[in-house]
Amino acid sequence: MTEVRRLSARVGEPETAGASIGVTTKPTLPRVDFAPETAGCPGCSAGLRVQKTHTRTVITLAHGAFQARETRQVCDASPSVCPPVGSATLARLVKPRHRYGYDLVVHAGLARYLHATQREEIRTELRDAHQIDLATGTVSGLCDQFLVYLEALHEHRAPQLRAAMAAGYALHLDATCEAGKGGLFVTLDGLRGWVLGAARIPSENHIYLAPVIEKTVALFGDPLATMRDLGDAGAKAVAPLRERGIRDLLCHFHFLRALGTKLFDPLYGELRTLLRKSRVAAGLKSLLRELHRYQEAEPNTYDGSFGAGLVRDGLLALVLWVLEGTGTKDLTYPFGLPQVDFVHRARQLPEVAERFLPCPRTQPEWAALGHLHFLARPLDAPPFVPLAQQLQDHQHAFRELRDALGLTHAELPGGTSSGARPLELPALELARLQEIETSFTAYEKRLQRSRSPAAATLRTYVERYRTGLFGHPAVRAPNGAILAVVSRVNNVSEHFFGQGKQLLRRRLGRAHLGRDMEQQPAQAAFTRNLRDPTYVQVLCGSLDRLPEAFAALDAQNLVPPVASLRDHRRATLHRLARSLLAPIAPP
Repeated sequence: MTEVRRLSARVGEPETAGASIGVTTKPTLPRVDFAPETAGCPGCSAGLRVQKTHTRTVITLAHGAFQARETRQVCDASPSVCPPVGSATLARLVKPRHRYGYDLVVHAGLARYLHATQREEIRTELRDAHQIDLATGTVSGLCDQFLVYLEALHEHRAPQLRAAMAAGYALHLDATCEAGKGGLFVTLDGLRGWVLGAARIPSENHIYLAPVIEKTVALFGDPLATMRDLGDAGAKAVAPLRERGIRDLLCHFHFLRALGTKLFDPLYGELRTLLRKSRVAAGLKSLLRELHRYQEAEPNTYDGSFGAGLVRDGLLALVLWVLEGTGTKDLTYPFGLPQVDFVHRARQLPEVAERFLPCPRTQPEWAALGHLHFLARPLDAPPFVPLAQQLQDHQHAFRELRDALGLTHAELPGGTSSGARPLELPALELARLQEIETSFTAYEKRLQRSRSPAAATLRTYVERYRTGLFGHPAVRAPNGAILAVVSRVNNVSEHFFGQGKQLLRRRLGRAHLGRDMEQQPAQAAFTRNLRDPTYVQVLCGSLDRLPEAFAALDAQNLVPPVASLRDHRRATLHRLARSLLAPIAPP
């Protein structure tokens, strides 16, 4: 503590060189001396003698820049056996042989990954608020150091985190890749929303997923159940857990999405193509623009395509309704079929036109309404009508299955239920799941008797995936009370990746993330845990104590060397290609 007080007192008191009159003075950094705090050898209690003195520049957030002169001592009795002894005070501020303090590493890392701050913003804040001027590359290096330390601390504190999860955890698995590139695979505790493991993967193959799952289970024990999508890679990766009797659950959303895609894709793709070629939507948009011109002009002064006169808002609303419906957000495909709805609205046009535009009508309104009917007429004839009818029949069968599963809008990835925390009434949720299973069993019996065109596809999917749809375990207290239930959807990972991409866009300032998702360090996933106070409490007590925790890791040599966390092999190959194709210089 004496050294810390002395450091605080001396940092900021610059020395000057060449202080004679007429000579320009050059400010130098303040110098602080550090020596071992112990008088005897920690190994054998023998006396110590000076080995060497080393001076280096150190920059910390708390004290700024200063010259640290450290005196290292060795055991006087066994210098070749006992390790040298340095200053513990200095070691708590900065890693040996490094320049930047732990608090500066933590400050840059939290700003970059927890608050999605751009590097230039970090530089500006450090320069203006702390008088620390760093290069952009230096900021990147500090952020990479932060991620390496955070991963090491996460694994070092795994026993304590495992104790906090003693009641059990649900192992949610998911990966994200952009445009066929490599991406990120994470394992999460679905009951708490904690990231337990993360790795960059070149593709979603089980040989890349299995090691991450094995490491997660080794650190945190067997889960109550696994929750995943329908991919074969995930099924193969969790096979050892399944063989040990751990429930392998399938996400109900992914099950329905895969089934709906199989059910609708051929017909829906054909409908999209026909609508694009018909250019009905383009004609409606052009009509809407023309009607806007009528309203923007002075009354009865605009002599447009439909003659002079007034045009009421109801006509514009009618055209917009045919184009977009009532303006509510469409469900994602295949839960919603907006192109089918578009055809259905166009066919309803004669019935609803009177509600939007009651008589009497002006000449432009009659003409525009006639043109609207002309534009929409092709959608009320083959091939649109039979195709839309087939899709509506399939949609009815799909909705019947969804009703049997009871999957609400709130449980979809864009809904309000993230599945990242235990439900407030877990006993009711468990009862609801049991009722859903009973309802689904009755649906299966009806499905066996169904002769609808979609029945064969529905039966195939239900028979194949039935065992993974139910049997969700519950976390119980010693008295038997239900504390939590494993979620039936994988929304915790869907929300994780969705929010992660939002933060990545904010941090990088661009929308297309294909290469960025491939290059994103996997360790960045652990920073999301720092938003949970319970996780932070177990990890290090508070975010303010992260520098201290990082220093303790270095004291025990638990941090691997900080190498580049991004894969630049392609850049290297590109440089090689350029060098090989470069023109040969003339002799």
